[in-house]
Amino acid sequence: MTATSLGALRDGEPTRKITDEKMDQVRELLLGDDLRRTELRLDAIENRISVFETDVARRIDAMQARIEAMSGEVAGERRAAFDELAKGMAELSQRIKSVSRI
Repeated sequence: MTATSLGALRDGEPTRKITDEKMDQVRELLLGDDLRRTELRLDAIENRISVFETDVARRIDAMQARIEAMSGEVAGERRAAFDELAKGMAELSQRIKSVSRI
């Protein structure tokens, strides 16, 4: 490497352009393939994460629908049980009334 002269530093001459371009070329030669492979791997990982997020969201929606269906079933069963209980209480009331008349 060549050192920048004091006068060039004072004048603010852009002597770094050529060396920067050379450094970029060296960097590309040394690291370019690795950087491209890393970018491809990161893109693949991001794609897999996106697919995973979509799958998880779909499964959560399916679970929510199933929970709502089960909730409806339980509510229906509970209403039926209360109706049976009310019917039993009405029959018991009628029996008590008929026994008390005797």
